[in-house]
Amino acid sequence: MSIVPLIQALNEEEQHKVLKFLQQHNQRGDVKNIQLFNYIRKGKTEKLDEKIYGKPSKNAFYALCNRLQENIIEVVAANSFSGKTSEEIRCLKCLLASRIFFEKQLYPLAVKTLQRSENLAKEFELYSILNEVYHTKIQYAQHQKNKSLTALFEEAKHNLEAFQNEFRLNMAYAEIETGLRQNPLQNSKDLIEKTFFKLQIQAEETLTYKSLFQLLSMLSEAAKQQSDYFKILNYASKLFNIVKKKAHFVEKHEYYYLHILSLMANIYFRTKRFEDSLSLLEDLQNKSLDPKNSSFVMEDTVLLTSLNLIYTNQLDAAITNLEQTSLKTPNLNLTLAVCFILQEEPQKAYAIIKEFQHSDHWYEKKIDLLWVIKKNLIHLIVLIELEKVDLVYQHFQSFYKRFGTRLKNAGEERILQFTKLVKAYYDHPEESNSEKLKHQLETSFLSDPEKPADILMLGFYAWIKSKVYQEEVYQVLLKTLDFTSQNKSV
Repeated sequence: MSIVPLIQALNEEEQHKVLKFLQQHNQRGDVKNIQLFNYIRKGKTEKLDEKIYGKPSKNAFYALCNRLQENIIEVVAANSFSGKTSEEIRCLKCLLASRIFFEKQLYPLAVKTLQRSENLAKEFELYSILNEVYHTKIQYAQHQKNKSLTALFEEAKHNLEAFQNEFRLNMAYAEIETGLRQNPLQNSKDLIEKTFFKLQIQAEETLTYKSLFQLLSMLSEAAKQQSDYFKILNYASKLFNIVKKKAHFVEKHEYYYLHILSLMANIYFRTKRFEDSLSLLEDLQNKSLDPKNSSFVMEDTVLLTSLNLIYTNQLDAAITNLEQTSLKTPNLNLTLAVCFILQEEPQKAYAIIKEFQHSDHWYEKKIDLLWVIKKNLIHLIVLIELEKVDLVYQHFQSFYKRFGTRLKNAGEERILQFTKLVKAYYDHPEESNSEKLKHQLETSFLSDPEKPADILMLGFYAWIKSKVYQEEVYQVLLKTLDFTSQNKSV
């Protein structure tokens, strides 16, 4: 049912507005649409027709879903035009108003309103709307007394070229995204450069804030899938330098700028440039925020600050940072569980793991597959630490069944190597310090010079190594981090 993901995508404020709309427009005391809405937003999606009608009633339920979906679309659309609107909507409002004024022969007001739309569109680099503005200006050219027809044509032509550049960029994004989806293990930087060359796009000349954000997002997603941020570091830094050259546009493109800061802070963290990462996080936190951006900014700054603290020998500070935040998201909670494992407090970590109420399938849709896999690995570690034997073997079997093939297809050999090492250690604890196991351990994570171990995977490596060498896990992690930072072969 498309109604389920639609309702689940609404934030709390949007849900409240939908409920208010339904209450105002319902007739004859019919509240079935409200019942359906409340069931879905609370995650109760099984046999909804029976819950609402008291018996199976597929046809009536289908009609109810369609009506509710139309109601939600109406509320979301109306909400986008109210309050603090986006730049595009402000421009469109002025453009549409000017056309109405022209039709009513209110020419001075029409020209003034159309000019306002043009100024806004130029300010925010909205080339498609500018095309409509110039179309209107040319249509009513006799009323544009302060500009010659030749000058107007030149402006329209210049904007059309900018619009076509942006259109080519959109074609590039589509081609790059398709390429990465078909082959997620390919070199994303090379793919982007080949696509730009093919479509004759010059990065420095044509990239807007939105374009830079989209490119960095794709680079970051590819690096995440490949567990290799070092490969994209130089190209991402090049794009970020373009962002810094456009500093005078920051206030006009806050949404994209804040996301770019967050993406770069994560890239710097994953490539062990901790000072650079923390510096960007400070900028992100101190930025004057539109309320609509505050939620993601808070989560990203808390999460990335905590991760930087963990890997710079400030574990207690990371735990304090995570415990004191008012946000309790899956990402933050899982990171806190990791902290407790590093602190050798598995019971506290287990309490957090048990708070994840949804299925792995649900978390995979809401977050992603790699997050679900890491959650399962952390759960496995906690079960081993707490000596829950039956649950450990059950978890091993479940993990291989659900993720084994998908990990192989995604090229995540290190995760599979980790699980094999853990099983070898757990099956034969008396041989945990054998030379064979030590050799397998040392060659499993840190031996590939072409692909440095991802910093987050080092935590798993440190845990199994601490068991084999009988050392404190957090100290092993810090030593491993020093080794990989100093050794140029990794």
